[in-house]
Amino acid sequence: MSHKLLIVVSALVLLGGAPVGASYVVSGVPPSLRLFVAELRRDLAEARSAKAGGPMVAQTTDKNPLASVKSLKCRFPVYTVGSWKNGEPKAEVRQAQEFSLEIDEIDTDGGVARVSGTAGPTHVTALLTLSSLHFMERTVTGTLTITTVFASEGAPRKYRAVHSRHDYLPMSLPGFVSEPSVSQNYGECEVPASPPR
Repeated sequence: MSHKLLIVVSALVLLGGAPVGASYVVSGVPPSLRLFVAELRRDLAEARSAKAGGPMVAQTTDKNPLASVKSLKCRFPVYTVGSWKNGEPKAEVRQAQEFSLEIDEIDTDGGVARVSGTAGPTHVTALLTLSSLHFMERTVTGTLTITTVFASEGAPRKYRAVHSRHDYLPMSLPGFVSEPSVSQNYGECEVPASPPR
């Protein structure tokens, strides 16, 4: 690879949004060219920083209002069911079933919580992000259940939420072949009032 081509490729990678600290190893590159690329990366980082109005800082979850929540009561009045008919995907929206669950023992630092729903209490993984709080349960049979609570309030102390369940247990009996079971519930989660002290 010629040195000019390497410079162009390095510049394109940098301008295309590659991380400033990323390194690309190419054998046979003279030290002067490596120094040039390092200076180009530094200059690009300074330009990005100036454009942003200051030094670039990693975003944190500190401003997420769900960061300090220890329990939630959730209700989901609307749901969809996904299925495949003759190999074609199909979704149906339904409103007749109200589904609720409670989430407590939320520890976002430890990444754990407890969810109580129709099947009793289960310990799950908790993940706090910039704008959401996710709860994930994985079973030994392959079921994946995810509840996401969004940091945008629908009403005071109430947050929009979605609960998704993905399940498939392959089974074939005379006259019956199992299909994947997919559902998604939509609603809100409320932070319960703190008991008086």
